[in-house]
Amino acid sequence: MCDATASLVHDVVRAAEGVCAAAPVRRPRAFTLIEMLVVISILSVLVSLLLPALNAARNAAKTLECSSNMRTVVVDFELFASGDDQSGLGIRSRLGGKRFFINDFQDRLYNLNAFWDLKEEETGMLVSGEEPMLCPAGAPTLSKTRGLPCGREAIEPIRDVSLAINMRLYRAVVDFRGKRILAPVATTHASQRILDHPYVPLVLDVDAKEAVQHGIDPFYIAPGVPNTDDPYSSGRYWFPSKRHGGKTIVGFVGGHVLGSTAPEKERWDWKYQAEVGR
Repeated sequence: MCDATASLVHDVVRAAEGVCAAAPVRRPRAFTLIEMLVVISILSVLVSLLLPALNAARNAAKTLECSSNMRTVVVDFELFASGDDQSGLGIRSRLGGKRFFINDFQDRLYNLNAFWDLKEEETGMLVSGEEPMLCPAGAPTLSKTRGLPCGREAIEPIRDVSLAINMRLYRAVVDFRGKRILAPVATTHASQRILDHPYVPLVLDVDAKEAVQHGIDPFYIAPGVPNTDDPYSSGRYWFPSKRHGGKTIVGFVGGHVLGSTAPEKERWDWKYQAEVGR
């Protein structure tokens, strides 16, 4: 009985081995060239669909950051104009009262001249993300030099400047011998009364490269206004940038920030200008 059982088991094992030996060995099938091309095509389509969305999100983030920077600027301006800025007064003390030069405010924004913030260092760097005057969609850095007011000698390279101040606050228009001309910088000043005009544009995106190509420093720009014949009417001092989805971002004296595809055509208070006198 035991011999028969053993023989049966032996026969079953031999049969199983025969089946295993006869069974073909399956190997993993590689992708064909056509299948690879199909996969690559699908991935290309997915990437082409995702990239615009990613770029749009990135640009929206930069626009939001630029708007935030401008809000910082306009809040700083309110403190500066009201005399509550604890960082100092620059050379505004020469004017007395609540008057000030707008170039002093530019110095305050860049920490130049009387507002120098780097102790004994003669030069410094302005870095996007840390300075409100550098738009995140513009150049990442600017260099600055000690002891100089805001201008092409103090800020370099000027073609990379991101934001400009309303030039009518820097050089007002006056009548002189029957002509309307720009008043000298030294005689043009603003005062605390500007805070009563919230819709006056204060700061905006500037196309510095275009301005420099036309021989204009990009720190101050302003458009002409309808039905007004003055030095600004020719457009010589108007170089806004539309780097934010075709829009120029503008910060106002009243503290709000808006974007426009044609800021010069908006019903904003572009006519307001600084005062003239000593």
